[in-house]
Amino acid sequence: MSLTPLPTNHHYLRLLLSLSAGTADCDVDVDVDVLTIRKALQDALSDTFGITSAGTYIDILAVAKWNTGVRIGGRDPWGEVILRVHPSDAPKILAAITAASPSRPSQPRFSLLRESSFLPSLSFGSGGDLEA
Repeated sequence: MSLTPLPTNHHYLRLLLSLSAGTADCDVDVDVDVLTIRKALQDALSDTFGITSAGTYIDILAVAKWNTGVRIGGRDPWGEVILRVHPSDAPKILAAITAASPSRPSQPRFSLLRESSFLPSLSFGSGGDLEA
């Protein structure tokens, strides 16, 4: 009996969201919603690959907000997000978030934590409240 691998129709990305230190130091609690995340991803794709790539299909599966006061490289980690994308689009999205520089202080910056074609292997959530 031979084993056949499962088809991979999707690729999953677990990203760290961080905000500029000035935004996080404000008295107002900054909340990043799904639309802000989607807009930041579209801006990164558009700036890197042009307007056509801004329409890349991206599913935001989950967002988790952290409650830590740790600052990393002048930016405050806000939380995590899990994206579902087509396997052929994953390298393009990773290149775009690497090359992107946020245009507004309230716009999040992304860093790759983990990627996989198998969702449970991402082991989501280092702490915080989960939104779906």
